[in-house]
Amino acid sequence: MDFSRLQHLGPDFLASNVSATSLPSSFLDSFVPGYGILSQIILRLFGIDIGLVASGCVVIFGLSHAASFLNSHVYSYFDRYFTSSISIDGDDELYGEVVGWVTQQRMTRISRDLRAHTKPRNTHHDSDDDNDDDNDMSGDDGIFNYGRWASNVPPRYEPNYGLDRFVYDGRTFTLSRDRKDKKNWWGDQYDEFMTIRCIGRSTQPIKDLLLHVKQWTLKNENKTTSIYRPLPKNENSGGETRWERQSNRASRPMRTVSLGRDEKKLIVSDINEYLQPETRRWYDARGIPYRRGYLFHGPPGTGKTSLSFALAGIFGLHIYCISLSEVGLTEADLNMLFTELPRRCIVLLEDIDSAGLRRDDDPPPIEPTTPTTPGSAKTPGNEPPGPRKSLISLAGLLNVIDGVASHEGRVLIMTTNHPENLDDALTRPGRVDVRIPFSLATHTQIKDIFMRMYGTDDDAQKSSDADQTKPLSKPKTKGASSLDDDEDEDDIEDLLFEKPVTQTLDKVTLKQMAQDFADKLPEGRFSPATIQGYLLTRKREPQRALSEACKWRDEQLKAMEEKRK
Repeated sequence: MDFSRLQHLGPDFLASNVSATSLPSSFLDSFVPGYGILSQIILRLFGIDIGLVASGCVVIFGLSHAASFLNSHVYSYFDRYFTSSISIDGDDELYGEVVGWVTQQRMTRISRDLRAHTKPRNTHHDSDDDNDDDNDMSGDDGIFNYGRWASNVPPRYEPNYGLDRFVYDGRTFTLSRDRKDKKNWWGDQYDEFMTIRCIGRSTQPIKDLLLHVKQWTLKNENKTTSIYRPLPKNENSGGETRWERQSNRASRPMRTVSLGRDEKKLIVSDINEYLQPETRRWYDARGIPYRRGYLFHGPPGTGKTSLSFALAGIFGLHIYCISLSEVGLTEADLNMLFTELPRRCIVLLEDIDSAGLRRDDDPPPIEPTTPTTPGSAKTPGNEPPGPRKSLISLAGLLNVIDGVASHEGRVLIMTTNHPENLDDALTRPGRVDVRIPFSLATHTQIKDIFMRMYGTDDDAQKSSDADQTKPLSKPKTKGASSLDDDEDEDDIEDLLFEKPVTQTLDKVTLKQMAQDFADKLPEGRFSPATIQGYLLTRKREPQRALSEACKWRDEQLKAMEEKRK
């Protein structure tokens, strides 16, 4: 290295063997080669002592770390002794309710750190159609384009993971959303959880907030019914069966259920009496298990499931639907599902007669073997021919329903098409307390179905005996465009029927047409679902539905007779 260029710095620079005596300079000189020479050059050229600068940096570094250490300990001490908190697991229903409430607060509107969702969360109170837009998204060809409609639905925004602050009832709260990863043999998963914190040594303000959130959720859900079904066992669920919220649909009005008024009054009054708080105390005082079971029986399509949904809407209960014939459902799975039920709910056991329950003297079932080669179908091992037997025995089902460890307070509804096929042990009093028979459509039911189908939208929200009815509004319709000679014969417009103009009916005319329609159909031959299906194909044409009723009746009766033969 040529040091000749350093001659102008002075003869004393190279002759003297200057070494820094300060601790930082000595320390740096030991770890940074050439530090002493470099510091002397900078000192002579710029008059800056690097040793002082290094000392200052060391002091600042030490002070910052000391402050950070002190702050963390002070915050930890303050957080431990002067704040209160409540944590909520992500799989708890309350978690979704809190997130749904927070999305409507000011903190979400002004936050600069959000999460966007386009797919509805099952844990939220929002129904699948809450974001529906009434704008007409039909193209020039009259075809409704779902993609064009969906593009106008805005995403839903919620607070991101991390810490957020908000004010409720004059008090400041902090909301912390986190997730922790967990390693499983079926892959990487994570659990979400949140913590709500406030200043003070009492958790009562947070409890008041959570109570407000639940009341807010109930207010927004009072017109909807949440439906839960078992989640199929797979690798993502760890091989366990659990409930999953499948949908959140509008509650079904009781008047839309085709059932006699006496039967409706019986079931509604009985459940209402059962759910009263004093009824629980009455049961406990007399040592009676606090349970109530109902059996809905009748032909398919008569409204058994519809009545269950309507009851859930009336009493504000979630409905948990389960079919015992589901593949792979064992007694252990059924017991776990019933254990996870909330304190108040409706449990719907669908088609209990077709579940294939095993008796005690039946041989144990053989589970289907899993195919080893791609594309091969599952083959039952040595399973005997005939209907597949369930993995659940009758004794196992009875133990889940009213065993020693079974939960109390829920409403159990079983539906069946053939009550005569049910075991007496399953339908004895105490397990089935009220039986509701469903029959094929009567004359009165046929009339009510017709009036409900062709009444106005306002009528659909009022009782069937409303004093007055508004005339049907004529929607904007567009018939199928006529094709020119040079147009393709497969034009999309040519595939559409001409949309009929909705007829306007007054109250008197509607009642008379409903009476005439009911007179044309025999009682006890068609299910309400069958009649409703016929009317749906003519939902804008009540006169056509009436004039073609006899033809449709004869065709259906002929088909039923041929099927019987």
